[in-house]
This record gives sequence, C-alpha cells and structure tokens, in this order.
Amino acid sequence: MTKASRWLLAGTAMLTASPALAQEPAAPAETSAYGNDIVVTAQRRESSLQETPISVTALGEQALQDLQIQRTADLQRVTPSLSVAQGTVDPTTLTIFMRGAGQNAGTWVGYESAVGLYIDDLYFASLTGANLDLADLERIEVLRGPQGTLYGRNTLTGAIKYVTRKPDGSTFGSLQAEAGAYDMVRLKGTVSTALSDDWAVLASGNFYDRDGYFSAPALDRDDYGKATEYGGRVALAYTGGGPFGLNASAFYSRAKNDGSVGLATDPVTLESAASDPYTYVGPLDGYGDVETYGGDLTLSYEVGGATIKSITGVVRNEQEFLADTTAGQPTNTVDGPYALGFDRLESEAGRTQISQELQILGDAVGDRLHYIAGLYYFREKGHQGRSDYLLNLYQLMPQLVDMKTTSYAAYGQLTYDLTPTLSATAGLRYTHETKSVEGYQQNNLTTVPEDRTYGAIDATRKAKSWTPKFGLEWQATPDILAYASVSRGFQAGGFNYLALANPTNYENGFDPQTVWAYEVGLKTTFLDGKAHLNLAAYRNDFSDIQTNVIVAGSSLTQNAGTARVQGIEGEFAYSPLPGWNLFASGSYNDDTYRDIDPASSAASSGATRLPNVPHWQGSAGFSGRVPDEKLGDLLVGADYSYMGGKYLGGTNAPITYMPDYELVNAYVGWAPPVDSDIELRFSVANLLKEDYYVYGNVLGAYGIRSPGDPRTWKVSVRFSY
Repeated sequence: MTKASRWLLAGTAMLTASPALAQEPAAPAETSAYGNDIVVTAQRRESSLQETPISVTALGEQALQDLQIQRTADLQRVTPSLSVAQGTVDPTTLTIFMRGAGQNAGTWVGYESAVGLYIDDLYFASLTGANLDLADLERIEVLRGPQGTLYGRNTLTGAIKYVTRKPDGSTFGSLQAEAGAYDMVRLKGTVSTALSDDWAVLASGNFYDRDGYFSAPALDRDDYGKATEYGGRVALAYTGGGPFGLNASAFYSRAKNDGSVGLATDPVTLESAASDPYTYVGPLDGYGDVETYGGDLTLSYEVGGATIKSITGVVRNEQEFLADTTAGQPTNTVDGPYALGFDRLESEAGRTQISQELQILGDAVGDRLHYIAGLYYFREKGHQGRSDYLLNLYQLMPQLVDMKTTSYAAYGQLTYDLTPTLSATAGLRYTHETKSVEGYQQNNLTTVPEDRTYGAIDATRKAKSWTPKFGLEWQATPDILAYASVSRGFQAGGFNYLALANPTNYENGFDPQTVWAYEVGLKTTFLDGKAHLNLAAYRNDFSDIQTNVIVAGSSLTQNAGTARVQGIEGEFAYSPLPGWNLFASGSYNDDTYRDIDPASSAASSGATRLPNVPHWQGSAGFSGRVPDEKLGDLLVGADYSYMGGKYLGGTNAPITYMPDYELVNAYVGWAPPVDSDIELRFSVANLLKEDYYVYGNVLGAYGIRSPGDPRTWKVSVRFSY
C-alpha cells in the first residue's frame, strides 16, 4: 500500500467512527454533493438521479468546490471510466475518452470528440477552448454509454453536460476570490435579480491568472507556462408563468497562455533532457490564444399535456498558437546548446457552428407512456492555416484549408410503464452527415525551395446511420432500481487534418466508427436515504474503431478494426451526519482488439491495448462540517484518486505510456458563527507531491512528455446570498 493510500484510509477511518458521537439522527443526504440523489436532465427531462436508468455521475455546486474541480480535465479524478487531459499544443483543448473511445487531436478544426460536450442543451463541436472555468454552474452530469438517440452528434460512448444556474425571479448571487501558489489569482461572481414581474436576468464573470511552474533556461525564464483566462455570461428568462417559457444566454471567454509545455524525452530510452520534469529546454517562446463566444435561445410552449421546445444555438471559436511539438532538441547537457525539436508549428483557425432543434415531449395513456421526439439540424464552417519548420531543415509552404459539416437528424424515444414498477424503453435516431474540405498543402518534403510544390485538397465524405436503443427498468422497491439496455453509437469519419506534406493522406481520411453497447445496472438507496450505491456492468463492441497514430511524422486517424471494451463501475455516497459526506467510486476496464486491420499502424506495431483505457481507476474521500455556536464552523475534507497506467497512442509506443499515479487533495476552512454565507478555506492539491505524467508523444526520432501539476495551494473566500 502506498503512502497516499495509508493517509486516506486513516482519515476515512476516523471519519467513519464519528456517527457513534451523534446526539441526533442524521438527515438525508444533501442534494448537491457527491452523486447523491439530485435532479438530473440526462434523459432530456428532469428526473431523480436514483430513478434514471443510465450510468450518470452528477456533481453539484458544493461537491465541485470540495473536490477542487475547476475545469473539465479535473472530472477524471472522480468519474469512473473517464479519461480527460489537455491537448498537445494548447492547454484549453481537451482530449476526452470514455469506455474505450475518444479523440487525441481536438486542436485541429474538423476533428470531433467521441464524447459529446454540452452546456445545458447546446452542443459544442469543438474541443478547443473547452477546458475553461465556468462561474455559474449548478451541476455537472457525466453520462456514460451511447447517448445518440436523445443527444445525437458524437456521443458514441457518452456525454459531459454542464448545467448552468438560471434566473428564476429571486435575488441571489455569489462571489469567490482565491489566491495561491505561482501567484495564482481567481475571481468568480454571479448575480441574479428580477427585472419585472415577468422577466429575470443573471450575469456572471470569471478571471484567472497564474505564473507557470516550468523553468525555461533557453528563454531565461523560471515562470514558463503562464496562463490567463477571463469570460462572462448573461442569461435572460421569462418568469411570468403560463404555457410560454423562454431562456436565453450569451457568453464569452478568452484564454491566453504559453501553450502546452513538456520535457524533451528520448522515445526509445525514455531518458529526459533534464532531471527536473518541470524543465522546458526548447528555445521557442510559444503562445496560445483562444476566444469562444456565442449564445442560445430556448423557447417552450405547453399544450395538450405536451411541451414543445425550440433550441437554437450559435458558437464561434477562434484560435492562434505557436509551439515546439517536441519541446526542444533532446540533450543531456543542461547548459545547452538548445535547438528546436521536430516541428516549429504555428496555426490560426476559426470555426462557427449553428444548431437548431425542435422537440416535443410529454406523457400519454394515463401517464403510462412517456415520449420525446425531435428534429435536429447542425452546420459548421471553419478554416485553419498552419506553417511548419521541421528539423531545422524544412520550411514548409503555408497550408490553408476550409471545412464544412452539415448534419440532419430525426429521433424519438418511448417509455411505457408495463406495470407500476416495470417499464420498457425503445428509441431510434436517424442521422445524415456531409463533411467537405478544400484547400492546399505542400505535397513533398525537400530542402530545395524551388522544388516545393502545392497539392490541392478537395474531398467530400457522407455518412448516415440508425442508432436505436432498447431498455428495461424495474423499480423493485422504492429504494432499488434495476435496468438493462442495448444501444448503438455512431460517429462519422473525417479527414486527416494533421497529414504532413501529403495531400493524398489528408483527403483519404478515415471511415465512421460504431459501437453496440450492452449495460446492466443497479441503483440502491439505504440507511433511511442517507446512502447510495450505484453499480453498472457494460460491454462495448466497436467496429472500425478510430485510433490516433504517428506515421512518418504525420499524426493520422486510422480505422484499426473491431475491438471490445468491457468493465464494471461503482459509485457510493453516504451522509452519516448533517453536513458530512463520504464517497467512493471506481471502475475496472478490460480492452482488446478482436479483429485488427492488418493495414493499420496499430497492427504493424504489435499494439495490444486501446488508447486511454486504464484497467483500474478509483477515488474516495470525505467532507465535513463541525459546528460551534461561539467559534464558528470548522470545514474539513480530503479526496484520493488513482489512475491506472494507460497508453495514449494507438501504436502503444513506450513514450505514450502513462504510468499509474495517485493524487491526494485536502482542505480546511472556517465559517463565522453568525448567520452568514461566508466561507474561508485553505486548500492543497497534490498534497503528497506525486510526480506523474499526463501526456506523451513521439514524432519521428523526437519525443515529449508533459508532467501533471505539482503541489499547489490556495486561500479562498466565498460569499453567497
């Protein structure tokens, strides 16, 4: 047992003993903490988490604060079968994998995730700019398993849904200020009030600034990796009652940073260019700049026992970055000389998406039939320009491409109550997508400028798919729900936007991937509603699974054949006393190729593992509040997480293997004895200073590894009303 495990178990044991000291019976679990029975919208309508027959991790506002979850990448610490990391060249870009599928190249326009990302009901196609703070979250829902019937595009293995606070006519607000290690400053604020008897407004904002924790000797800097983010959101709601409803919002965010940073590493020996992992030996002063803005409008009308909805959304994303893709020339000489690594890569991109959904949902047949149906339209247009300087030898001609995606879908799902306790569900979605790209790219590698020539890029891909779902759910007792489901997931193919000096590889691209998913689950509530235990067992059978590989310096997506991923997941939450919470979660996943395509790089390299599938993953922790009428309340909490070893790349190259690691976070705080909504906290992340890596890649003879965050601390004050 490791020192982290011993530390956490000791703390948990002390907490577990505390009910013996109780003078009054414990209250039911809080509805905002650690996956307890909160209201979720995972099925596009409100329902209790414990009565929702799919695997969902739900984290309310209090849990997000206690667990120090500031952004999407933090969710993997407490969510079974979820793997999230920042992108290769931009820390605001996400790499999301769930139950065996995902996407490693989200920085590039045209690439899309196999795990859908939503803010309320608005789908975000781009993973660039998605790893940012949000100031006014009510909760986060992580939906595991294909969600294609109800959620549609690119929810092959699941979805992550941010649910924001809505103006409701009451007056409320909050302000949080933090300061911490590496000169970190974070500010978040939300205010909401009624404008009249019929209208209410909410406004929120956030600001974040932090020095980097990398030394950069070639740049004479010891704060490399700086990051600044800021943004805001305004929401408007009609609160006048009656059959009509309106919710609208507009948002803006911007992130500026030194780009993703790592340590140059030999891809064969795994010997690093410096003994300290937080050393950037490259001479290139990189940068990243991402702007994301847009809005959504939801109109609803209740008629004849049904609710008709119109959901309209627009998102614009713009990005610029400059990066050394292998963090400098590998060298054992810490004093230099310093040279560029594989590629000095510069890019400018923009993409705009619009979406429109019409939806009807309601109940019929004496409230025994629950239905939802809809039509969906999505269109995205984007461009990306890039320039490369390879190996200090090849100055490639600039590349420019324009892309367009158009998607149409129709869907419906019925749930019928066969008996008061047994229900059956059947759903179906039809999707038709067209993707096109045109532009130009250098079609050879040469050091002779007059021999450099352009090749045209002009290609179109079409795909269509039926994605059904069938399920049974049995409410065995008021406290026990059992369910089983079979569903199909689909994700369209695309183009190889990272093909290097090879227009043919660019155009050839990759085919759609599909999955048949089978799941059985059990949701239980016990100890008078104070405890919950949810279990799920699943099996995913993939066809034409998409994997990211490196071929001759190009990062390509290939269809590697058929694969199977299966596992068991569990989540536990218990509130032994008012204000106290215990939680634990974990998963075991097994992955294997069933029939690997012999022409794929995964086959030629002898790969046996799928990317981003750790066998073991888990977390545990507690939070508590010790009241004192004179001195005020003492706040305490800690959490432990374990991430098993996993490969990031489809060829199982050694440098892409991320060894297992353990993290411990903790906090202590104080709330005044008077009746106020003020809290002070001192929090520490990575308390035991675990050394671990979150990214590794190889391009030709060059490699890079990026370490996870070092130990950090912060002091925060929060006021709400």
